[in-house]
Amino acid sequence: MVDLAAERARIARELHDGIAQNLAAIGYSLDAEIGRSDTTAESRSALRLIREEVTSLNATMREEIFNLRKAIDFQAQQELIQSLQVLPLDFTIEGELSDNEIGAAQCKVLVELARNAVNHAKATQITIVIFSNHITFTSDGESTSTSQNLGFGLQGAAERLASIGWVLEISEDFSQIRLFESN
Repeated sequence: MVDLAAERARIARELHDGIAQNLAAIGYSLDAEIGRSDTTAESRSALRLIREEVTSLNATMREEIFNLRKAIDFQAQQELIQSLQVLPLDFTIEGELSDNEIGAAQCKVLVELARNAVNHAKATQITIVIFSNHITFTSDGESTSTSQNLGFGLQGAAERLASIGWVLEISEDFSQIRLFESN
């Protein structure tokens, strides 16, 4: 089995030491060309646009490196609690998420479910019960949906769970959502 933390660290190092450094070097070369006295105004303008694109791409690369590194130290339970604390609702959590790739995905899904419960069902209370092979999410919100079609948030949650071998099951009135291993 692949050690995900070690692999993320390796990818982050490779991106930093390779692509990010090369982008920085390209940016410095562009700066030198922009600053040359014999560069025409038209060329300088075009080079500045290219420089802006390189700067933007380098910022995106550095953000991805940061995200890879952050995922190594990701504490799912703490992140879940902190994310729920900023929402206008009371919550109860029983059990604890694992600090691994599965726990990280579950955390992101649970936060999305809580946001949906607040924004779409006007929930004021949620309860999350975590077991090793399933999680239940219950809210006091009222569903305004008349169909079982998933919105983009729930669709993304289902896709995220599928990537770790889990499934999303929603009650007819949306008051209870169950996450479980798809064995």
